[in-house]
Amino acid sequence: MGFELQAVVWTTVILAALIGFQGGLVPIYQGFAWGLGNRDEAREKTELQLRTARTVANHIEGMMVFIPLALIVAMSDLSSTLTTWGAGLYLLGRVLFAPLYLIGVPYLRSLVWGVSLVGIIMLGFEVVRAAIG
Repeated sequence: MGFELQAVVWTTVILAALIGFQGGLVPIYQGFAWGLGNRDEAREKTELQLRTARTVANHIEGMMVFIPLALIVAMSDLSSTLTTWGAGLYLLGRVLFAPLYLIGVPYLRSLVWGVSLVGIIMLGFEVVRAAIG
């Protein structure tokens, strides 16, 4: 398995951990009975729960761009130093972004998000370059 696909695996692991954390907050703040019930009546969410939901959503949005590119690279044998570095930057950015967002670090969080975006651009560059010949 190439590094680009390994990055897909670890990005998925990060998502699973974020979703597990998000679900674990429900019994703490809303109670087990509400969390295990139908949740028909709305309960106020804490700032941490709202931030966690935004972190999960942001992570999924990034995955929606990264994973297709990584799969194209792997399936088309386009792996190169550029795509390996791109996947590494994306993964590093995602690993650092989640905790920074969860604890509420503003500017550094955005810089780290930019690192993951640069990684996506690196993969995208290689895919587009191959597509146009």
